[in-house]
Amino acid sequence: MPRIKLANWYGDKAPGEEIDVGDVLLKALRRDGRVAEVVDAPTQEQADEPAPEPVSAPAQEPAAQPESGRKRR
Repeated sequence: MPRIKLANWYGDKAPGEEIDVGDVLLKALRRDGRVAEVVDAPTQEQADEPAPEPVSAPAQEPAAQPESGRKRR
C-alpha cells in the first residue's frame, strides 16, 4: 500500500499528515489534488508476490449457437 502526505484536508486528516491508501483511493485523491507527495510507494519487487500455480480449467463444451430472428409469444 502506498503511503502519502496530504496536501488538503481529507475527512478528519489535516494537511501534512501521512496516511496509507490503496491504489484506487490514491488515484482518486490525486485527481482531486489532495496528494502533496507519495512518501512510500511499493516497488515492483515488493508488489510481485509469487502467484499460485494456475489450476487447469475443466474442458468446456462449445457454446450453443444463439437463435436468430424473432420468437413467437
